[in-house]
Amino acid sequence: MKEKRSKNKDGFRAWVADFDDWPKSWMGVKEDLDYGRKLLPWLSGFLQALYSEGLTRKTFAQYRDNLWLLGGTIIREVSLYGEYRYDPLEKLSESVANDGILPDHYDQMSESALRAFERTCRRFEKYLQETHLNTSE
Repeated sequence: MKEKRSKNKDGFRAWVADFDDWPKSWMGVKEDLDYGRKLLPWLSGFLQALYSEGLTRKTFAQYRDNLWLLGGTIIREVSLYGEYRYDPLEKLSESVANDGILPDHYDQMSESALRAFERTCRRFEKYLQETHLNTSE
């Protein structure tokens, strides 16, 4: 199954058709849209890596949804504190460290949903360390 997926020309986009619209869904002001677009290359790399692993659709969907939530949380924070000049990769790395930033409305999430979000952050942190952060050394 993994081999078949890796040859799929659409890759993860087969299961995340609205991926390019994520920044617009997070947007409050124009600057949010621009910053959100800068996050997409790392998010897409992670989603493609997950997709290529051969995860079930249900498991992949959980990671996808938590990644969307992470992006929205990052944009809210960047917008709130005017951090538009902050490097997107550094912001992502900071946001997923130590089980991740608390997502918007975390107090309304079930304990299992919050643990799943933390798992996504840990896995994304590992992905960033292995693929992007070590390449700049």
